[in-house]
Amino acid sequence: MGATHLTILAGPTVPVPLPPNIAERFREATVTETDDERSVFTLTFDAGRTAALGAFDTPLVTGSPLVAGARVVLMVTVGVLPEVLFDGIVTEVTLTPGSGPGSAVVQVTGEDVSILLDREEKDAEWPALDDLPQALVVLAPYAAQGIVPMVVPPLDMDPPLPIERVPTQHDTDLRHLVMLAERHGYVAYVLPGPVPGVSRFYWGPPIRVGVPQPAISVDLGPETNVVAAPTFTQSALAPVSVEGVVQDPRTGTTVPLRTGPSLQPPLAALPLWLTGAATVHRERFRESGTSTISAFARAQALVERSVNAVTGRGILDGAQYGAVLRPRGLVGVRGAGWSHDGLWFVKEVEHSLSPGSYRQRFVITREGYGSTVPVVIP
Repeated sequence: MGATHLTILAGPTVPVPLPPNIAERFREATVTETDDERSVFTLTFDAGRTAALGAFDTPLVTGSPLVAGARVVLMVTVGVLPEVLFDGIVTEVTLTPGSGPGSAVVQVTGEDVSILLDREEKDAEWPALDDLPQALVVLAPYAAQGIVPMVVPPLDMDPPLPIERVPTQHDTDLRHLVMLAERHGYVAYVLPGPVPGVSRFYWGPPIRVGVPQPAISVDLGPETNVVAAPTFTQSALAPVSVEGVVQDPRTGTTVPLRTGPSLQPPLAALPLWLTGAATVHRERFRESGTSTISAFARAQALVERSVNAVTGRGILDGAQYGAVLRPRGLVGVRGAGWSHDGLWFVKEVEHSLSPGSYRQRFVITREGYGSTVPVVIP
């Protein structure tokens, strides 16, 4: 497999490569990406003082572009093609002077660019706008900061009549978008790239279709790419069903509500909501004031968020894996046996990079056991 190279770009508005005297002090980078929270990064640098200028102060303090509020882009090259791993904003810089040679360090911490949508609470009205057009209008101003909307229309559309109700916002743009997404079983997050300084804001269903990423190979001799065998955990109480009664505010009609199985593409042949139906957690639907269509959609969204009952955890050797594993998509597992082989949804990846080393700690999930594909492509 090819060597791994990390490129760090930073600047007040437009990120550019670090000066050589800063880049040579790099020690370690950690990037954590999850499917339900903001991605974060930590960069660690040697802060030792040397030469005449170092007697005054460390270059990491006096001449570094890595200051609070700066935009940072991290690019990883595994083999030939570079890939944007992170696009974010520095939120904290910590200096530890140390008590001996080589012990002084500077740690730079930051969050992805969705933090730009989470800085100001707003009170706004959105007359006649359903959730989809609200998402588009809220995201529009952030195109100037390189955030491009990727919005997927939900299956249920319920445009509000101004004489009946007016949708409002009483939160930051990010939290408002997340709230709108959760109504439909959707997710809302930032995808870095595809080029430095540009990110995509995804508002849509979890991505459980498409071409899977290179497979996680277990116990396959020279093709094994995990540091140690992964562990798999089953949560019998994870799946939920929702029941209740809803009254349509327009017609006054009362309709019994009961959710069905998950509508997401299946990743397991034996889902726990089917094989363990006796242990499914039953919840009551208690919302009011919504149409029958919206009520059923919101109840089903609770089912979709709880469907993943089996979780796998492990660590990839980045050099052996030969790629960058990304969350919020699919990955294949092979060599773990029929019950655990097949396709999985990547929930979380923690990337740890240092000179000569690249490890990827992953969390994968799906709804049960058994592969749904005849073969997993390496």
